[in-house]
Amino acid sequence: MTDNQNGAAREKRAIAWSSLFGEGCPRELFCISQDEIDAMEGLSPNKWPTAGQTKINWDLSVQGRLFTFPPPCSRVLHPASHTDFSIDSLALGKVTFTDFDPLLHPFFRLASESLWCTLDSRKLARVILHIAKGAPVSPGHLCVHDEGGFHWVDGTHRYEVLKRSGSPYLYFLAEPEDVPRIGTLVSVEWLDGCCP
Repeated sequence: MTDNQNGAAREKRAIAWSSLFGEGCPRELFCISQDEIDAMEGLSPNKWPTAGQTKINWDLSVQGRLFTFPPPCSRVLHPASHTDFSIDSLALGKVTFTDFDPLLHPFFRLASESLWCTLDSRKLARVILHIAKGAPVSPGHLCVHDEGGFHWVDGTHRYEVLKRSGSPYLYFLAEPEDVPRIGTLVSVEWLDGCCP
């Protein structure tokens, strides 16, 4: 694709995304150029535009939960259980980073200096810019790891950016059967979809 075709495709995506969120979210929030992405790659988290950003535009609506999960892709294997629940049945929880972060399973805990080489760098750059521009952020999908601690089924990039932003808390989605176990591991304010 030529640069003009890439730009036109980005503009069409931005218009489509903004139409899903209505007038409160102009398409500029979703329009991220390749130059912006390239400028982010490799930057230390303290130089990200999200550093010190405590106000996050959370989208906690049931409709917004659709953006928690990437669409099925033939190149990515999804576990069979990936479709065993309906999005509107997920519980919405809120925790502080200070309570939650030490409980992340060690395998999934990432150091700031390893983010760009461990995660998908293009996706990480897009998430940083997306959050910095104030675009809506959907909660990640959290699970309890079989060996103890938590892990993200979907939402690792968002978590790593938000953790380094300065926001004191985060929202997450959990499957109803995980709610009791999560509640025994960390102090959670359950907001929707469960009766703890």
